[in-house]
Amino acid sequence: MELTRRAFMAGTAAIAASRISAAEPTTGKHLYKGQFHTHTYWSDGQAFPEQAVALYRDAGYNFLGLSDHNVYATGERTKKVGTGRGEIRPQILDAFRREFPDCVETVTDEKGALSVQLATIERLRARFEQPGKFLLLDAVEATTKTQPVEGIENQVHMNYLNVPGVAEGLTGYPLKGVSVAQRIEAIRKSVEKLAREHGREELLVLNHPIWRWYDVLAEDLIATPDVRFFEVCNGGSPYRPGKGLPTDGYDTDRFWDVVNAFRARRGQPLLYGVGNDDTHEYFGLPGTSPGIHCLPFNAWSLVRAEALTPQALLAAMKAGDFAACEGVQPEDFSFDAAKGTLSVAVAGAPRQCRTIQFIVTKKDFSEKPVKTFEVKPEDAREADQPKTLRKVNVYDSKKIGVVAKSASGGVGEAVRASYTLRPDDLYVRARILAPARPAATAFLHPRLHVAWTQPYRA
Repeated sequence: MELTRRAFMAGTAAIAASRISAAEPTTGKHLYKGQFHTHTYWSDGQAFPEQAVALYRDAGYNFLGLSDHNVYATGERTKKVGTGRGEIRPQILDAFRREFPDCVETVTDEKGALSVQLATIERLRARFEQPGKFLLLDAVEATTKTQPVEGIENQVHMNYLNVPGVAEGLTGYPLKGVSVAQRIEAIRKSVEKLAREHGREELLVLNHPIWRWYDVLAEDLIATPDVRFFEVCNGGSPYRPGKGLPTDGYDTDRFWDVVNAFRARRGQPLLYGVGNDDTHEYFGLPGTSPGIHCLPFNAWSLVRAEALTPQALLAAMKAGDFAACEGVQPEDFSFDAAKGTLSVAVAGAPRQCRTIQFIVTKKDFSEKPVKTFEVKPEDAREADQPKTLRKVNVYDSKKIGVVAKSASGGVGEAVRASYTLRPDDLYVRARILAPARPAATAFLHPRLHVAWTQPYRA
């Protein structure tokens, strides 16, 4: 089959379409679908920016962030064509020529090597943005490493939105003697400073905390309460299996509730969860990296906002008026703060049943871990084992992240349910489950389609 964006879309359009429709709420606001963790040839993504943007726009997404590693897509940037690591694959260049012939700007050096000019965010906006329909958000993935103690190395990645530039202090070299929490806080302050310089409001997200080997622990976000967002679902990060874990795993759902248990008790802002693709691979070419788990249309955020503008989207997300989705999404959701009631609705689907779970944490939870697991990745080289060693605390699941109520519908039936906070609850959040196999199969990725509301408290 000829390699084109349209050919790829033929295999994914049905999946994307089944995940897009959502009823408009009755509040006068709109539900906007989008995701903002996407890579292109500006860093290690396997597509031209135009290909990536067109793919999501044509699939019905309302907003998108191109968040390449430690770079903001402006100025002059070329990339070499070839089959080496980080080079533009000739097949993708051929597809690009066919799909966007007016965008191809090539340069040949004195040795005959071919390079292609990459589109800037300004050019992409002029070509693709449509007021009220499709928006490109400023986005960068702050990609760093830290070495808290000799021989141990952790990666800390954070996306920031609505800030046009690269924050200070971003480096791929491990910073020795710096804890993960200290690195998170340093990035937050650097992004905040850059946002002030541009007169912008920013939104900062901790990316894929469990990648690669539990590099960010719940305790790190307990220690950094000013970080208010994290990726509860990331379709692109291949979490690595490790020895010594609980038999049922230790996923981002558990991570989320542990952080919010401590934050809620201390009266701090609750942590909100977003859904992102972390797209690297677009065409499914054999031998490309990182692989099939990095394809589009895996996870997204559904934001209820007054308008499709950066200001309105950020305001809605900071108010917790959005859901994170993987393959299924709520038809509507609302929280009545006066009553302490969370209400959720999900539409019926052919050949599927749907379940809504309400999850709470009890006020009398213990802050003492019930067990500490020493995790060693199964696929790390023996020489790398020491630097990837992690100690993961597991807390009481009878008090933290408890499923307090479930409501299910039959095949094709819509489900509507609500839960009112009880005196001994710290917060409530909801999770929608649909029994279908996600495209991503990475370790600890959800095995069913899932959607998450944010946690709420009275």
